[in-house]
Amino acid sequence: MYNALKTDLTGFLGLTKDALHIHIGLAIFLGLLLLLKRSPASLLPWFGLLGLELINEFMDLFHWHAGAFSFELGDSLKDIANTMLWPTIVLICFRVGSARRYGPFAATTPQAPAE
Repeated sequence: MYNALKTDLTGFLGLTKDALHIHIGLAIFLGLLLLLKRSPASLLPWFGLLGLELINEFMDLFHWHAGAFSFELGDSLKDIANTMLWPTIVLICFRVGSARRYGPFAATTPQAPAE
């Protein structure tokens, strides 16, 4: 049922499953940033997205397909990479930018710039 819902969603939106992972992953990451009131340099929203994606892939790893259970580890690893790519790039950019501007520990404890 869960897999059928995702298939219906890809058809409705006109996206491939790979593109759906990219768009939904980024949307969830941004939603977690807002919900948790964290900076994009914070690890918490990134790990939240990773946890949700691992749950999704665990559910996908064993699914009923064509009258038998299907085990698709390669597809799951690709889905994790697609989902985590842009949130990881955003996280790295903000952490590097914070470290350059405020020092190496700024990503976890932002400080006001000195005047």
